[in-house]
Amino acid sequence: MQTLTAFDRYLTTFMARNPWTNVYGAVRSLLAFGTFCTLLFNDTGILFRPIAGMTECPNCVGMAQYSLFCVLGNLELARWLSMGILALVVIGIYPRFTALLHVYVGFSLMSTVILVDGGDQVTLVLSFLLLPLALTDPRKWHWSAAPGVEKTTYWFQVRKMVALTSYTLLRLQVALIYFEACVGKFKVTEWADGTAIYYWFSNPVFGLSPEVHSLLLPILANRWCIVLLTWSVLIFEGSLFLGLTLDAKYRKYLLWMGIAFHFMIILIHGLPTFFMAMTSALLIYLRPFDQPFSLKPVMRTFFPPLTLRYRTAESSPEVATASA
Repeated sequence: MQTLTAFDRYLTTFMARNPWTNVYGAVRSLLAFGTFCTLLFNDTGILFRPIAGMTECPNCVGMAQYSLFCVLGNLELARWLSMGILALVVIGIYPRFTALLHVYVGFSLMSTVILVDGGDQVTLVLSFLLLPLALTDPRKWHWSAAPGVEKTTYWFQVRKMVALTSYTLLRLQVALIYFEACVGKFKVTEWADGTAIYYWFSNPVFGLSPEVHSLLLPILANRWCIVLLTWSVLIFEGSLFLGLTLDAKYRKYLLWMGIAFHFMIILIHGLPTFFMAMTSALLIYLRPFDQPFSLKPVMRTFFPPLTLRYRTAESSPEVATASA
């Protein structure tokens, strides 16, 4: 009887997991919804406007000439078409067809729009790295139950291997984002000496409102409090990077702490789309992808007629095998 090596056991366990669950579906939807909000609540006059050294809007130079806004020429039409594509991604219809369009819209936004932030960059990178996962997804809807893992056909196993490898690369990418966020700050004097939070909170554009700033001034003026707040950010971002090595049962606590951390950034700096992008990153990083979210409470609340159909599908033999 042949003895399995440690690698064989790892590979068997690795391939037994099903990558196509609503966990990655939620990530896709949240990424697309953040970009959708950017386009919905900002008209073309805000998104495309001259800046120093650039008089043409959009600036269709280099790779930007292939963006949707440059190809169509009509900025308003391109904006609404982009929102239509993103709406399909949010809904989750045919991920293997909408995934490429999602990446294209993200590229178009990053290459031509003036008002972008780190969240838009993260969205483009993650949506690109999600491509192997989405293109191999056999489902018609990324919220539906995962396909059976008992299929042993060669091409199904190849597709699953590609999808699972994509998950590994995605987790590594998010870990590197937090590693750079932590280590990169030490190059900045204000982060190293513990005063950066004071300057960020006092920034007239991205900082606290005048009322909140006045209320927190005793804390902001205290040297020890500022140093503690500043270095706590560095320590926490370093801890998020180390989440790559944590056991799955402990990652959920780090996940909720990370979401709360980025929610505080909304309250302080007013960056909701950045919150959506980083929450998506945390879900793909710390949430076990083969443990799907339960849709029963949502369907029971908003779609009562579909609840029975969902229960029937969930109790089918194929789904039961996939969930085991």
